[in-house]
Amino acid sequence: MPPTPDCDLLVVGFGAAGAAASLTAARAGASVVVLEKQPADRHTPSTRMSGGLVMGVTDVPAATEYLDRCAGGMVPRDVSARWAERAGGLFDWLAARGLPMTAIGGAEHPELPGAEGIVVGQPGEARYRLDARGGAGTDLYAALTTAVAGTGVQLRWSSPAARLLRDDAGMVTGVRVGDDDGTVVRSRSGVVLACGGYEFDEALKLDHLRAAPVYFYGNPGNTGDGVRMAQALGADLWHMNQMVGRAIGSFPMPDGSRLNLIIGIDPPGYVITDGAGRRFADESQQARLLHGFYYELLGIDPATGGHPRVPCYWFFDDRRRAAGPLTFPHLGAGAVGLYTWSPDNRAEIERGWVHQGATVADAARAAGVADPEAAAATVAAYNAGCATGSDPLGRPAETLVPLDTPPYYCVPLYPGGSNTTGGPRRDARAQVLDVFGDVIPGLYAAGELGQASGLLYPADGSNLSEALCFGQIAAECALAG
Repeated sequence: MPPTPDCDLLVVGFGAAGAAASLTAARAGASVVVLEKQPADRHTPSTRMSGGLVMGVTDVPAATEYLDRCAGGMVPRDVSARWAERAGGLFDWLAARGLPMTAIGGAEHPELPGAEGIVVGQPGEARYRLDARGGAGTDLYAALTTAVAGTGVQLRWSSPAARLLRDDAGMVTGVRVGDDDGTVVRSRSGVVLACGGYEFDEALKLDHLRAAPVYFYGNPGNTGDGVRMAQALGADLWHMNQMVGRAIGSFPMPDGSRLNLIIGIDPPGYVITDGAGRRFADESQQARLLHGFYYELLGIDPATGGHPRVPCYWFFDDRRRAAGPLTFPHLGAGAVGLYTWSPDNRAEIERGWVHQGATVADAARAAGVADPEAAAATVAAYNAGCATGSDPLGRPAETLVPLDTPPYYCVPLYPGGSNTTGGPRRDARAQVLDVFGDVIPGLYAAGELGQASGLLYPADGSNLSEALCFGQIAAECALAG
């Protein structure tokens, strides 16, 4: 006789996707168990570390076209259509759970067809993008956890999922927890994997991403658990080479670990060079926190087999240093208490993370630029362009502010971002598919783990939108069978 199930639905991971799945199932009257690998007092989900922005949809057909174009062929159109349909009601879904959204933007690629169907919202009284008064991801996470707390969902902390379980018919029926004690949790309707990507699994990153090293400022607990568990059951993988990218800071800590942070190079002036001290792209993309600048970092020099823009080097002067912290204290590591950046950047200069020099060449030399004099010449040429209002790389005139207030500073930046997007392939019902395209019965996925985005990041808040939408879809489809 088969063992008695512990619940109707089992969810692995408690972030936006896990919360959406468990809330949806509980509202349908199902019993739910959520397994979260991190302890409650050290839980750092990417949702909580995020800016709290959420992409919504105002026109489903237009948004479907837009999402399909952004996917670049990496995601079937019916999956994008399912996302667009669910995102059309997402702001109402959030408001019903105590989190009204303020519209603050639109599509990241307004030139693409269907972009007019996209809207971006932020929690609370935000007046502009990433406004700290909007509460960022901390408010979103708090609202979701409060909603879950009143449903009877069993949230089990410090419970890392290790293996998926199947019955004789091939149906996924539960999870083995941990590697040693043999604890098993079983489910009647299957398992939703909502346990994040592989941002902190070095082997998976080296094998699949397009450059190395690549660093992430999302949840340190995202170590590819879901990828491996799904693979063990024959799951196919998709767009493992994709991620949500930009240039970020990665700094050595005394214990040998690294602290990864989102970097804000605004306000002007700023110059970013390659390892030889030469500019290579319009830096205002990075200043606006757009995701396309990441692609500029991926070039390979076949003569050396290296990436000449990994790291790249950000130069600025004392005017920018005094303007405020180089990161966003209410996002990423700052949001969850992993590090508090100093308001004037002095502590980070003393730590050696921000390299200082009396001249641009001195700062470049301190940071490790291969040709410091070339870097100085590059900044001098940029300053000359500021005087004429022109830039050979097409920087908008309003961003052309010279670096002319010593001392000067240089910070190495790396390709990185909030999260990877690859993982087990899934269909429009959030069902995980095997290498032959067949459904693995009882196995679903949502959120960063194989999220339904491909070549281009559609809009601010796409990560959270996808997680919240497919978390709901996964739970509904699992319970429907």
